[in-house]
Amino acid sequence: MSDDPAVAALLSEYPPEAQQLTQRVRKLLLRIIPDVSEYVIPGWRIISFRMGPGHAHQICWLAPQRIGVNLGFERGADMPDPDGLLTGGAKQARNVRIRSAKDVDVTKIAALVAAAIEIHRDR
Repeated sequence: MSDDPAVAALLSEYPPEAQQLTQRVRKLLLRIIPDVSEYVIPGWRIISFRMGPGHAHQICWLAPQRIGVNLGFERGADMPDPDGLLTGGAKQARNVRIRSAKDVDVTKIAALVAAAIEIHRDR
């Protein structure tokens, strides 16, 4: 399913529907984040998307779930969220819970990613 063996290994632990949904969102992120690199962090069970080396340059991450995938933002609490997609009660991090293909609203996800990129650039 993935041309990246580390991504394939991570996703192999999840049901086929969750794998497909994670891959759909992954491909979207790879397309819309400029100069993006992805890193699988097996211990955290995430795929990290970064605009530079190291965790400090992380824009967002994907965390596959048994049902769906969570799209996480390190500084989500600081991001505008006019559509109310971000959930979570951590001090900074927030997630978008994507449970089916109908939850993949490209325009809304792209707006959140753009906000995360702006926060990254302003640091």
